[in-house]
Amino acid sequence: MKRGNMDMKKGMVGASLLAMVLVASQPLTMAHAADAIPTPVVTDTTATPASQLTISGAGELKKLDTLDLNTVINLALNDSYNLALLQLKYKVLDQQNASLGVNLVDLNNSFNIQAGNGSPVLHVPSDNNSGTDSGVNGDDSQSGSVTTVSPSLKAANTVSAQAEDATPAATTDNSGSGSASATDAADPTPAPTPEPSKPDPSDAYEQQLKELQDAVGKISDGLNKSAAAQNTQLETSRKTLEKNINSLDTQKENTELQINEAKEGIKLGMTGQYVQLLASQKQVQLSKDYIDVLTRDVQRAQTLQSLGSGTQEDIDKANRALLAEKDNLTNLEDAYQKALITISFDLGIEYNPNIQLTDIDVTVEPVTKKNVDTILSSSYQVQTLANGIVQAQWEEDNQDKNAANSFDEQATKANTEIARQQLTQGKIDLAKSIESSYTDADTAYKSVVTAQRTVSDVTLDNTNMQIRYNAGVVTKYDFDKFQYQVHVDQVKQDLAKLQFYVQQAKVQAMENGYIAASSSAAASGASSASSAG
Repeated sequence: MKRGNMDMKKGMVGASLLAMVLVASQPLTMAHAADAIPTPVVTDTTATPASQLTISGAGELKKLDTLDLNTVINLALNDSYNLALLQLKYKVLDQQNASLGVNLVDLNNSFNIQAGNGSPVLHVPSDNNSGTDSGVNGDDSQSGSVTTVSPSLKAANTVSAQAEDATPAATTDNSGSGSASATDAADPTPAPTPEPSKPDPSDAYEQQLKELQDAVGKISDGLNKSAAAQNTQLETSRKTLEKNINSLDTQKENTELQINEAKEGIKLGMTGQYVQLLASQKQVQLSKDYIDVLTRDVQRAQTLQSLGSGTQEDIDKANRALLAEKDNLTNLEDAYQKALITISFDLGIEYNPNIQLTDIDVTVEPVTKKNVDTILSSSYQVQTLANGIVQAQWEEDNQDKNAANSFDEQATKANTEIARQQLTQGKIDLAKSIESSYTDADTAYKSVVTAQRTVSDVTLDNTNMQIRYNAGVVTKYDFDKFQYQVHVDQVKQDLAKLQFYVQQAKVQAMENGYIAASSSAAASGASSASSAG
């Protein structure tokens, strides 16, 4: 029954492992709305509606008209293949660990392990000179002891044998005459020849007993050797199970750290991705505003030519600038739609080219720098490296000294030292990333402050421009062009805030345990966007 339970538990683990392999064999991308979703064509009335576009295994796609950062993060956490795989991995490790624990308990119970030294109880005497053995006279069924033949028993056997074989002695008849006695004495009849002595039965008994004791001794020696071999096999199996259980414990801890690290990484990554989408949207709008300005430039050049104050060359230059910006707008819109498709794909939502993005409210204040050692101690990467040291040290302390040679011992010690060196180097690299993140955040904060000051200055200039325009000193054309410049500076301020928000999120993730090795792609995207215009 116990073996049946073990087979059932092992079968459950095997099924879980098969499920894990099947999941792991799938690509690490998420099958969502963006796959096979063509660019909507308004004139094609036969095209499949967006609401009917489905992907096998993806489930029903969510329909959203607006999107904000919190929704993006929540959808990403609930729809991450990597996170789901890590959670499945943890479940498999947990089941494997439980299965090995059951095997270890069953192993200990089947061999009746003694408390203290862990040796199986098997009492078989092997000393032939001790006068004890099993299965002979005087045996004790509990202790297995045997008593040899005592000297008194030997003497009794000897006396009995002599009594049976002795010749009766001659007697003298005192009733007869002396002549009769003389005649008998002078009788020349020879005395009978004595019969040869028979073997002593006690000697044969002792010989048989000795042979029996020798046979039992050989049997006990064989049983003791078998028990010793079982001891060795048991200890080896138990140490192997304990090592595997300890290794699985470490893997479980590391997987749990990876799950938490993945969650922080997803939050930071999706924050950067949403910020990039917002930055692209703002650039598209800025380009449209610039096209309005360039269109008025063309109209002004044409008006001046009609009045004789301009040339065709001025019109051509204005037209070329307008066409170039229209091409730029096309590229920006394509980039925005591509980013929107990507994020829709990642979140499992239906692609909506007209979805409304909610802006991010950014609190602009200096980033408070925390102690580097404090951040390192809570880092998921550092905790994983520290677990590597614990595992290596455990293997070194619990190495089988009888089975391992000097080379194995040195290799195990070297593995422990390697784990320590990896932790030391990892802390150095992560400390660099921490300092770099704080520096990037400080730089982004200064950029926001500069952009805010520029917007404040241009706002004041715009007030003065409005006064001059109302007084008729400034033309409508110059006034509208200045309004566009004010808008450009405001967009630059917004992009700088978005970049700072990403750096804030990066610092927050770092303090939560996730230390990014390099600046996020979204931050660099927002940075490049802030230099546009």
